Amino acid sequence: MTSVQRLRGFRADLDQRAAALVAEALTRRAAEAAQVVLGVVGGRSVGGLYRALRNCAVPWSKLHVFLVDERRVPATSDESNYKLVREDLLDGPLRDGRLGEAQTHPFPFRPGADEAGVAAYDRQLREVGGRFDVVVLSAGEDGHTASLFPRHPSIQATDDGFLLVEKAPKPPPRRVSASRRLLERTSLGVLVFYGEEKRDALQRFRVPGVDPVECPAALVNSMDAAVVLTDLD
Repeated sequence: MTSVQRLRGFRADLDQRAAALVAEALTRRAAEAAQVVLGVVGGRSVGGLYRALRNCAVPWSKLHVFLVDERRVPATSDESNYKLVREDLLDGPLRDGRLGEAQTHPFPFRPGADEAGVAAYDRQLREVGGRFDVVVLSAGEDGHTASLFPRHPSIQATDDGFLLVEKAPKPPPRRVSASRRLLERTSLGVLVFYGEEKRDALQRFRVPGVDPVECPAALVNSMDAAVVLTDLD
């Protein structure tokens, strides 16, 4: 059964506490594995957590960072999740040598070659174990997480790794996402519900036995352990 820890309070405090939990989980994994995989999303909700994490005692020399989801744009685009993650989390450790460039994994975007990009990203993840040790996720107003949307083909797909998302209900419509099966194999999921606009999604998430098809954020309930953060009552 998944162990779910629920933390409620002010964002700054929650971000610090969650960053410490992520660092601790990565450190435990690093004690028994040659490589440790952190999956990350972009967005406003997780920036504070990332800025806290970059100052934690993380096993940077063993760490590989993958995107849980991405827009199909170049990694340098202002719309790219990787660009946001790089600014909030990766740039500092890269500059001071704690992290190597080869340990960061932007989605290999090539116009007109989306399927080849997904295959390449799957291959990169397999080379470091084929799963996430820890993922940081945020929930959308509709309960989506990563680029898996309620009652959408993305959440119902049976892909084992990453998948292409078409006609996403939230712009932009063309995305790449970790599949449901890939997320469910994660050891620790950290899920953020920040802001009044997430209240309805949080209520759906709290329904006992909620189906991830209806509320994809509930996928954390299938992980080995989960931490849910919210600044809502």
